[in-house]
Amino acid sequence: MIVTDQLTAWQCGECTELFRKIGMRDGDTVIDFGCGVGNYAFAAAEVVGQSGQVYALDIDTDVLNRLKAETLLRNTPNLHPYASHEDATMDFADGFANVVLIYDLIHQTDIRRRFLEESRRVLVSGGILSILPFHMNHDEIRYMLQQVKTAGFKRTETLVNCGLHFALDKVFSDSLESITDLERGTIYNFINRKD
Repeated sequence: MIVTDQLTAWQCGECTELFRKIGMRDGDTVIDFGCGVGNYAFAAAEVVGQSGQVYALDIDTDVLNRLKAETLLRNTPNLHPYASHEDATMDFADGFANVVLIYDLIHQTDIRRRFLEESRRVLVSGGILSILPFHMNHDEIRYMLQQVKTAGFKRTETLVNCGLHFALDKVFSDSLESITDLERGTIYNFINRKD
């Protein structure tokens, strides 16, 4: 399938370079919150290597089962799919992770504050919070950025036109001919400032 081949090439090329640019390194522990079928998680697993770990969390058990099967098929032992909680809590110790990805999920305002609290808790001091928002207008993004700052994070960089919007209805439809048809977004990166 052409789109599948393009997606794998994107994960091993553009996406791994993107993750290196935001500061993800070999040996890191990464949490991909709201991972879906793992489009970003597989790229993260490539970047952190065998000495690192990627924990891919999602609330949808069908999606996680698909991710588990793909993890075995692609022989990715450092990628661990986990069921997440509806209240956005994470079953990890304080200071567990170097990087938390919240891609295409921060628009859920009912649990945003909890996302940010949990991200701050599980990240090491100086750890990276990387957010890729979709489904938000300019004012909503500005408000979200203020919430992230208030939660104790310092904004470090903004990467425009980088992340892809993997809307499941598009990705799994027969009408998608190329991943270039997917919407691109802006990634906002932050450092965890633990006092």
